[in-house]
Amino acid sequence: MKYSNTVINITLFLLMNLNMFSQKVKGSAYVEIESKTLEQLYEEAIKEGGEFVLRAGGDKSDQIDYYLDMFKKRFPKLKVTHSVDVSINHAPRYDNARAAGGKQNIPDVIQFQTLHRFTYYTEQGFLDSYKPKNWDKVFPDYKDPHGHWTGLYGVTFSNYVNTDVIPKDKIPRDALDYLDPALKGKVILTYPHDDDAVLYQFWNLKEMYGWEYLQKLVDTKPVWVRGTAMPYVAINKGWYGASFTTFWAFEPIPGMNTKFQFPKKDYFLTWFQAAGIPKEAKHKAAAKLYLNWMLSEEFQGKWLQFPVRRDVEAPAGYKNVHNHNTSPADFHRWLLKRDIVERFRMQMLHLIGPVKGPTPIDIDYNIKPE
Repeated sequence: MKYSNTVINITLFLLMNLNMFSQKVKGSAYVEIESKTLEQLYEEAIKEGGEFVLRAGGDKSDQIDYYLDMFKKRFPKLKVTHSVDVSINHAPRYDNARAAGGKQNIPDVIQFQTLHRFTYYTEQGFLDSYKPKNWDKVFPDYKDPHGHWTGLYGVTFSNYVNTDVIPKDKIPRDALDYLDPALKGKVILTYPHDDDAVLYQFWNLKEMYGWEYLQKLVDTKPVWVRGTAMPYVAINKGWYGASFTTFWAFEPIPGMNTKFQFPKKDYFLTWFQAAGIPKEAKHKAAAKLYLNWMLSEEFQGKWLQFPVRRDVEAPAGYKNVHNHNTSPADFHRWLLKRDIVERFRMQMLHLIGPVKGPTPIDIDYNIKPE
């Protein structure tokens, strides 16, 4: 069979470009795992200027103090600037700073709950490829395979109760327990249409028990609040007795008559708070130090819920996250289905009513919500 010179030239051109594309992809995909010690990375961060800027997702200003105080103590010469806010605010701030072309407002690490944003940032090439030490020990589903982002620690929403407010024989564990008339006036819940994580919880309740259950739950007239911090604050203060739209330490805290418990049979929510280094970050050595420390046993072994490393045990004698009725990977997949998420958000708005109150970060946590 004879081929024209034109066909041969086109074929050679395609093969050459395919080979170049393949080499480019392979070259950009391979990133070695960090081998430097924390002390070496600390020294580099100090030489760089000794500053670190973190933007962390959350709904209460002191929400990350538990571990950030440990980080500051561990690396005292580093000047740390951070702010906590819901991802719906932090993300557009980062997007606007990047779009404006200025580096002064771009943080060194972005750390959000809304994992779909990291998928977008990775696709757009906005994040550095970097694999901190111990990256290979992170559960595969909870990191980008090319190192653009990685999970740092698990956050689980489940039943948090005050046993001074609710008798032990009435403590709710599964969804149907929250319909008990004895709990009327004692339950506090976060508006699902104001928080994607809580919205996901309600989606799963709908899938398990149907729309009828959601209507019955609303009919019990729980106190609805903005943000997922107010429920644990209100329960700690004894204002209310139970919530499933909040989080707390797995291990009971001495002196507190509260319990954080998984459902007996229902599915519950867990995700791994993710972080990445923007390409325009000014203090990349400090950013690398932070990510390496977060994945170190120094931190992972002290985290209050599920660790992201599969070789570190969870607190309170729990097995790792894959041994429980929860799936961070499913939460990530669900967040990517924005058409479903936004339709369901509007359905919850019409079922429950408009969101009331200041944004979570501006709430006065000394005032009892009614």
